[in-house]
Amino acid sequence: MIPADLTAQTAALGIALGLVFSLVCYLTTNLSPGGMITPGWIALTLVTDVQLAGLMVCVATLTYFTTKLLQRTVILYGKRLFAAVVLTAVLIQTTVMLALNHEFPLLYTSQTLGFIVPGLVSYQMVRQPMAATLISTTAVTLATYVVLVSGLLIGVLPTG
Repeated sequence: MIPADLTAQTAALGIALGLVFSLVCYLTTNLSPGGMITPGWIALTLVTDVQLAGLMVCVATLTYFTTKLLQRTVILYGKRLFAAVVLTAVLIQTTVMLALNHEFPLLYTSQTLGFIVPGLVSYQMVRQPMAATLISTTAVTLATYVVLVSGLLIGVLPTG
């Protein structure tokens, strides 16, 4: 059984593993797996709270389609595209948080990075083919998750 509360060192290691696997993915395939920190964060979230990871997928999907609609009326490219996508994700995530905070108060305990990650994934889905982004993000997240869970199960990584 994997505990829901990980130590800061284990969380940092999860993000670092995600960074290494993301970099390998980018250098070998030239595809960004939803941003460099995203797979590590998603893997950590899968270890600690699967519901939050599912919510992130929903927000990222909604952000992607909202951005596609927005691009029909506003010229977005470069830094403006990045800012618009991340801001849209933060607005959607904040709306969801305010709506669900009363019913599930522990769902959003200190998850600030969770407000940015859906925007990073959506931004990559807008910039490169959606299927390529989803496949690379899933593969890198899975690799990070397997290494992280293996370390936790054999007792190499500290838990809270």
